Amino acid sequence: MKVAVTGASGFVGSHLVDRLLRDGHEVTVLSHSQRGRVRLDERVRVVSGSVEDPEALTALCAGNEVVFHLVGIIAETRTKTFEKTVVHATRALVGAALRAKVLKVIYLSAIGASANSATKYYRSKFEAEQAIRLSGLNYTILRPSIIFGEGDGFVSMLTRMIRLLPFTPVIGSGRYRLQPVYVDDVTSALAQCVTMEETSTEIIDLAGPERLEYLEILHIIKRVLNKRRVNIHLPLMLMKMAAAVMEKILKPAPLTKDQLTMLVGESVGEIDKMRRLFGIEPVGFENGLSKYLR
Repeated sequence: MKVAVTGASGFVGSHLVDRLLRDGHEVTVLSHSQRGRVRLDERVRVVSGSVEDPEALTALCAGNEVVFHLVGIIAETRTKTFEKTVVHATRALVGAALRAKVLKVIYLSAIGASANSATKYYRSKFEAEQAIRLSGLNYTILRPSIIFGEGDGFVSMLTRMIRLLPFTPVIGSGRYRLQPVYVDDVTSALAQCVTMEETSTEIIDLAGPERLEYLEILHIIKRVLNKRRVNIHLPLMLMKMAAAVMEKILKPAPLTKDQLTMLVGESVGEIDKMRRLFGIEPVGFENGLSKYLR
């Protein structure tokens, strides 16, 4: 099939493009930078531009049957905001998909997306979901927990910290839970949505088999890396004060109040539907790490 991908140069997008090519699809990608991780070969057509460019979205959707919408931001910059880059851009993509008579839109959202969330990140994800759900288009919405794998953001950051520092900072108690999901399981689910009618108009959680406390995640990474590091607990209120200062000075801030709220608020989901629809038995966290960490 002919498929289009936004966010193809990102972590999940680059893995997904490889999977789609292996499945034999013709792929069009939207890229605002030729330096990204977009795989270029004769089966990949590149549309230059960003999701904030309506003309680029029109060109991306034209002639394609399925559109994957993967673009998202974890922190606002001076030019990219949750309202503009997530909500407005998704509405513009919906318009372009409708004009192009796209058969299906597949959106990568997040566990925790909610109209009533305390964070702008989760509220923007929910508004983007609503734009797709109310569009009249056929759709599938996937809500992953923390995605890990080679080239990710969160787990790679923890790995660097453990390798370089003689101690490991822990925000608050460290007892909050995450359900890390391996990137190959995410791309498998995404790719199956192209032709799987059973996923139409479904919202599906994607998560790993284990609900792990943050302290357990650190312990597993240390074990895989064969590193001994003592944990140093940092008060949550102190870190929120530091994040507030960083947000005023730096764009994007390396740590935001929203990110802290999401971290301690947990990211866990129900994976029965994931297993039933996609036939995926998700990879455990330690097994996944062992596939690429040395």
